Amino acid sequence: MIHVLDTTALSAAMRYESALMEFLRPLRPGDVATAPPAVAEIEYRIERLPVGSRKRELLEAERARLLATIAVLDWTPEASRHFGRMKTHLERSGELIDDFDMAIAAVAAAHDATVVTANLVHFTRIPGLRVLHWRE
Repeated sequence: MIHVLDTTALSAAMRYESALMEFLRPLRPGDVATAPPAVAEIEYRIERLPVGSRKRELLEAERARLLATIAVLDWTPEASRHFGRMKTHLERSGELIDDFDMAIAAVAAAHDATVVTANLVHFTRIPGLRVLHWRE
């Protein structure tokens, strides 16, 4: 089973949050991945920092380390179909979530994976999506 780290989980991994590290420890390297929208959000957060700042340099190094050890799953035509269905369902139910979260969910669904997140409020709105918080 593949566990897809969303942006909250990627951020926690970059900070070496102990609960996430404990969650990841028993998993094999191929069992952990992320999605392009999560990487894009991390890139955005880094780009907002002043060039040459110590914090930016540390985050760039952590991002590189992390992305060298986990896969970034492809956005496939199936992910696009999942995205369309998910967004339509949430729109009709009046429970919209951020498009980036929905895109992460769509990539995870297309790869038959589980989303690992601290944002259960958003991801649990999507019917059929496997979601878990690393602390549970």
